[in-house]
This record gives sequence, C-alpha cells and structure tokens, in this order.
Amino acid sequence: MKITKLIGGVSLTAALAACSGSLPFFPLPTANSENIRADVEYLAADALQGRQTGTAGYRQAADYVADKFSALGLQSISGDDYQQPVPFRRASWGTREPGFVLHGRDGDITFEAGEDFLASPATISEDTVASAGLVFVGYGIEAPEFGLDDYADLDVQGKIVVILDGRPNHLPSEEGAHYASGRTKRTTAAAHGAIGYITLNTPAREFRRSFARSAEHMDAPAFDWLRADDVPGNAIPGLHPGVFLDMPAAKQLFIGAPRSLDTVYTEIKNGVVPRGFPLPYSATLSNGAEHEKIISPNVVGLLPGSDPKLKGEYVVFSAHLDHIGIDDAAEGDQIANGAQDNAAGIAVMLEVARLFVESGHPPRRSILFVAVTAEEEGLLGSDYFAQHPPVPPQSMVANINLDMPMLLYPFRDVIAFGAEHSSLGKTAAHAAERVGLKLSPDPMPEEVIFVRSDHYSFVRQGVPAIYLITGREARDPDINGTEAQVSFLRERYHRPGDEADTQIDYVAAQQFAEVNYAIAREVTDSDKTPRWNRGDFFGDLYSND
Repeated sequence: MKITKLIGGVSLTAALAACSGSLPFFPLPTANSENIRADVEYLAADALQGRQTGTAGYRQAADYVADKFSALGLQSISGDDYQQPVPFRRASWGTREPGFVLHGRDGDITFEAGEDFLASPATISEDTVASAGLVFVGYGIEAPEFGLDDYADLDVQGKIVVILDGRPNHLPSEEGAHYASGRTKRTTAAAHGAIGYITLNTPAREFRRSFARSAEHMDAPAFDWLRADDVPGNAIPGLHPGVFLDMPAAKQLFIGAPRSLDTVYTEIKNGVVPRGFPLPYSATLSNGAEHEKIISPNVVGLLPGSDPKLKGEYVVFSAHLDHIGIDDAAEGDQIANGAQDNAAGIAVMLEVARLFVESGHPPRRSILFVAVTAEEEGLLGSDYFAQHPPVPPQSMVANINLDMPMLLYPFRDVIAFGAEHSSLGKTAAHAAERVGLKLSPDPMPEEVIFVRSDHYSFVRQGVPAIYLITGREARDPDINGTEAQVSFLRERYHRPGDEADTQIDYVAAQQFAEVNYAIAREVTDSDKTPRWNRGDFFGDLYSND
C-alpha cells in the first residue's frame, strides 16, 4: 500500500513540487455541483431543441453562455456580446441528388444513390460534374516516414482515384488515423492531380459501421465555414466531391482489372498492403445541392493574465455547445438533448471559469474560455476559431478540451487523450494527483479519440492539446466503469435518451471540474510554456517552431 503524507490537506508530492519555484502554490478550491446541475438542465432542456448548429435553440444556448461570461466578469474580445460570428454554408439535396455512372466497353452502369453509394451535398458548388478514367490507389496514403507511398509509379493526373477506406494495420493508431482521414486522403489525391475520388467500403468498415446504417443519414445537410471570399474553408478547388461505394457495387470497377476486389480484400486480411493499378473504366460523378448561408457563433470570454511577461500567452479552454438537434428516426421523443454531449462539458467549463475568477489569484497566463459551434458537423467551429482567433495565433500556447465527459459515477481516475504527445501529459498527471486522482492510459486506442474532437483543430495549428474524460475506475467497487461507459455509448449517445436525468452524477461533475481547474491552473501559472515532446509525430507535422 502506498502511503502519502499530507501537508495541509495536500500530498507531499504536490507540496514539494509547489516549493520548486516553478509554480506558485495556491490551495485548490471546491467546485459547486449545483452550478453545474443548473447549467446542464438549462442547456439540455427540450426548449433548446437539441442545439443544432444555426438553429434558434443553439442561439438561445449561445446567449446563455454569453450571459454567464458577462456575469463572471470575463472580457468580450471576439465581437458583440462575447460572440464570434461564424459564417457557414449549409448544403442540402433539396430536389437534387447525386449521380454515379460507370463507363466501360460494354456500356454504362448507373449506380443508385442510397443503395449502391453514398454522398453528401456539395458545399463548394451547387452543380458539379467530373468525368475521367479510374485509377485504384490502394489506401491512398503517402507516409514516407512509415515507408508507405500508394501513389508510387501511378499517374492520376486528371483521373478519379479509387481509394480503400481505412489504413494498413501496421501504422500506429493515431498517426494512422491522420493518414486515414478523409481530409488527408483528399489533400493527397489533389496534390497528385486527381479531379475526383471514390472511397470503397471494406469488410472491416462494414463490421464497424454498416453501409445500411450510414445510408440512414444520407439526407442530412452538409456544412462548412466560409472564408472572406465565400469559398468553403475545407474545400479543395478542382477536386470533385467524392462518393462512398458499397462492396457489391465496387466489385464492378474491378472486372477485367489486374486483380479483383475480392483479391484485394484477401490481401488486406493477410496483412498485405494492396498496390494500385489503373482500372479499365471511366466514370461520371455528379452532385447538386441547394445552398444557404447561416451564422452560428462561437462564444468567447477572456480572463486576462496577471504576469506582465506571460499574460500575452493564452490557454484556450474549449467545449462544444452544439448537438445534433432533432432525431427524426426516433419513435416518441425525438429531441436529442445532448446532456452529456456536451451540455455537461460546457457546464464544467463555466464552473472552472468561476473558480478562477473567485480564487483571488488571477492566472499568470491569460485564459480564453470558448464554447464552440458545429463540432457535430465536423469540428468546424473550433477549426474556424483556431484559424481566426481574436488573439495573435502564435500566442495560443495550449488547449484543454471538454467533450462528453461521461459524468456517470464518482471516479478514481481520469483519461487525457493526447497526454503522450506533449508536456501537458505530465502536467495532467501531476494535477490529477493533487486532487486525489490518477491519470490512466487510453482504454480504447482503436477509437483514435485524439483526432476526433475539437482539440484537434488546435493541434492542426501547432498548439499542444489534451482532451479529458472521466476514467473507468469507479469509487464504488460495485460499479463497473467500463460497462457503465459502454452502456451509455450504446443506449444514449446521440439519441434522445441523453437527457439531464439521473444518468448524470453531480459528485462526478464536482470532481471533474476540480481536476480540470487543477490542470488549467498548472498550465497558466508554470514558468514553462507547454511544449510538444521531442520527435512527436503531431508536433513535428504541425508545429510552427
């Protein structure tokens, strides 16, 4: 048994660290769980209709957070009333639909949208068509540091590339997730001169998420934020919007090719990285959409730093305010309230802001508390903020993100996604110890959470970041934390059942606010600026140092 001597209620380890001269030592305050409860219940109420980006319910939520920032005395620096307007293009099918026709020597094959292939309404143009020859490029990955170049010896200039979903198994999970992302694959294809792309379903993808389940959401609108020139922020000019082709239809593309698609799937199963080759077909891809411009704000409050030398550095504390709105497929209650995801994260952020304001000890560095929009649409609000911050971009030195904290039971540990990439990992471990918790490793690395929430928007701008959730060790030995979290994800996540009811444990909420405060306090008050670990993949890829 480990015995830790306490000094004034603080562990000896923490006290010694505090005496090192690198960090002012202040007692940690107590969070108020009733504040968190009130915020969760307001933001997850039926009246806000699920807070979907750009809706009246979302705007009501944004006004609520802005009023909270004002009451706390935070400064507004992003625009009127704490709100940074984010311009979006909302694309919907309307009366239009996508098209996919395969051209071969024996005639044309017309594939059916929703049955053979999936597509999203194009945000870059209301009408777009691409017709070209097809080239299979394996996974479509170019990763020289891992000895992988799927475009080697292939000419795809002016072609439509055919790409397998996913990545080779030998790539590390998080680095592999970067290369397997649609963003990276599209950018790589365009860099090699491709004018369009077709992504192929695979047995592994079908097992994780079936084509039929994905097809249920094909009618959903697509979003992107708009640049000053009215071009979507994530658009790749010259690259036609892609389609996702199911396995039975995809096999048609490989008839008469050097290898069949079944052979390619067998190679994958055996751990072989498939090599690419030209396909004996051309294709015509068409996409039509109806566009609408909407404004949905981020909400930003500034707590200025107190140190003359450090107050020009900003720690960004973020949480997404939006959710998915109305679930038309649900029976009965159709409002997806988003209590855990992410009313709870916003409520914890507001409580952390209050703890800083009322602590009597202003942080040395400045803090930007940011409630971001459009996370559910692809991390768009945080992407916009990270590229259009109301402070000099290089002055943002760290991001601490809150997203669906899983406040299900009092806990003994926390998980910090991204802890292994920067000095924030050690900071999080030390701060957790101060509040009587421990930092546990990622229990689900296969889900590559590090690249799937708003903190990654800051990582892409070179800012070290971590994202915290509660751990899986419950205080109560009769509670299986893993089962509780998995049950929530299976039964309530992105469903009307994610309500502000008894599923939310407010003892856990208090714990979670206190550990996040402790982490933020150490980051803001340390002499040392957070740094990427030496040789870290993401630090080397995105850092501007």
